[in-house]
Amino acid sequence: MYEIQEREVPQQLVLTEQRHITPEELPDWIPAALGRLAPVAEAHGGFFGDPFVVYHGEVNEDSDGPVELCVPVDPARAGRLPAASRTEPAHTQAYTRLTKAQTAYPQILSAYDAVYAWAQREARTTTAAPREVYFVDWSEIGPADPACDIAVPLAD
Repeated sequence: MYEIQEREVPQQLVLTEQRHITPEELPDWIPAALGRLAPVAEAHGGFFGDPFVVYHGEVNEDSDGPVELCVPVDPARAGRLPAASRTEPAHTQAYTRLTKAQTAYPQILSAYDAVYAWAQREARTTTAAPREVYFVDWSEIGPADPACDIAVPLAD
């Protein structure tokens, strides 16, 4: 059902906002956090890649993450940003692309399962927390339009 692909992701300096959160809060928190970090990014050279959300822990009825929104910015701005930031190491990702409709909880969980199952079948080791990569303006797309990638960093 899901096509799994690989891509190389360069090292990135990212603005971050982190929170413990429930599945019901995610659809409101992600755009709100992006709304807080996007102006900081724009004031410091703009976006240097697609925003992504890292799930450092499970988010479900029994667990609340934490979850981290990351906005890639100009690496030359390191140490001069007025918001929390960190360096995301370069890595290979396994990922699958979802439509906006497929991102609904709990349906989205099957995409995570598919990426992890692919990694296991291919004898690939995952090296960091899974993430959702948002490459379009969410407000401008319909349910059948590509909306985000479910991605997992892999060992080389």
